Parts: sequence; C-alpha cells; structure tokens
Amino acid sequence: MSSDSTSESSTVNTYGIRGFPANCVCGTKRTIYTSETNKNPGRPFVRCLTRRKNHLFKWVEDAVYEEVQDALPKIVLLEAELNKEKSDIADLKGVVTELMEEVVRTKTEVKRCKVMVKILFVIMCLITIVLVVSLM
Repeated sequence: MSSDSTSESSTVNTYGIRGFPANCVCGTKRTIYTSETNKNPGRPFVRCLTRRKNHLFKWVEDAVYEEVQDALPKIVLLEAELNKEKSDIADLKGVVTELMEEVVRTKTEVKRCKVMVKILFVIMCLITIVLVVSLM
C-alpha cells in the first residue's frame, strides 16, 4: 500500500509503544504504508488505519531498531544461560565417565568374588570329602 506521509517525525504519535505496535492506542489495527513525499520517498511507516491526525505514526526503521534494542538484553541472558548449560553438560560428561570407570572396576571385583566363591566351594567340598572319608 502506499500513502502520502506527513512530515511527522518518528517520535510523534508513538505513544511510547516500542517496536512494531499491533494496534493504535484507539484500538484500530495498524498497517504499513510507503511514503510518497519528496522528503521521504519510498520510506515505509506504520500508521493507524483511520489515518487520523494524532493517531499512531512510526517509521518502520525506528520500530525495527527498537525491536533489536529490546532483544539484545534477552540475547545476552540467553547466551549466559546457554554457557551455563554447556558447562553443566561438560560436568555431567565427567560424572558419566567416572561412573563408567566405576562400573568397570565393579565388574572386575564381581568376577574376582565369583572366582573366590568357587574356590571356597571347592575347598569346602574337599573338606567335606576328607571328613566323610576319615569317619568311615
């Protein structure tokens, strides 16, 4: 859509709304127009559909700039959170490695215990045989 824009500046009639407003403060939807003035040819702007004076008017590049400004602190927080999660993952990988090593040690110990039980069983059997033979 195109429309003539007035010489309104981007600070006029934004009503403190940052970024791309969904609606004008009057509740009417907004739309994007393209300026056809000599001063701002082809420059896109957001305006209340009523196109009345003292209603929403904002240059698109100002809205984009505000969106980026508002997103930057969130990105910094997300980056910090991501770094913490990466650190936690590295710590958990270390724990998993330790647990795997413990599993290997435990399996080796279980094998030794099984061998010891078998040896003790054989010794007990031999003692029983010797006692039975000596009592005969």
